Amino acid sequence: MDDLDRTMRLVECDIAAEEERAGIFDRADAYPVMAIALATRRDNLKVTIASLAKGLATIGDGHQDNALDRLGCAS
Repeated sequence: MDDLDRTMRLVECDIAAEEERAGIFDRADAYPVMAIALATRRDNLKVTIASLAKGLATIGDGHQDNALDRLGCAS
């Protein structure tokens, strides 16, 4: 999770750098294609992080055995 969060922050920095390079900060304007692609990647990372956090919360709520069974990790 920490790696995904760090990656998301790096992508946000890349978006800001691309906007600065192009001098365009408004998506309604001729927004850089690279910034659009990076924003999509960032948004996907956010969804992944939220999904993983939800899964970890479920495991933390006493569902460890069921989660391990679903993953095929039961002993």
